[in-house]
Amino acid sequence: MILNPLMADRLKMIYKHYGFTQQQNKLVEECEELVEAAQGEDWDRFIMELADVTVMIEQMKLELAERGVLHSYYEAINQKINRTFRHMAEEINTAYSTK
Repeated sequence: MILNPLMADRLKMIYKHYGFTQQQNKLVEECEELVEAAQGEDWDRFIMELADVTVMIEQMKLELAERGVLHSYYEAINQKINRTFRHMAEEINTAYSTK
């Protein structure tokens, strides 16, 4: 997520104020709310809950950066995208081979 400098500073202040454990618990709460919203049809609620989870993820990334493991997070994202892409290719190949 790209934040302007003011929002990035505020995010860091929030994270430092509440700390890892409290914000980790908040992430769980926000994820639960996002799951509920994703199962409904209220787009405004879905957007708000998605934003809440995104803010919490950005705070968790601050912790990963402090621990020197943020690169592992980005590597995991790349692995997940590549795995899904491989699955897509296999599905496409299977669909064409059965015709």
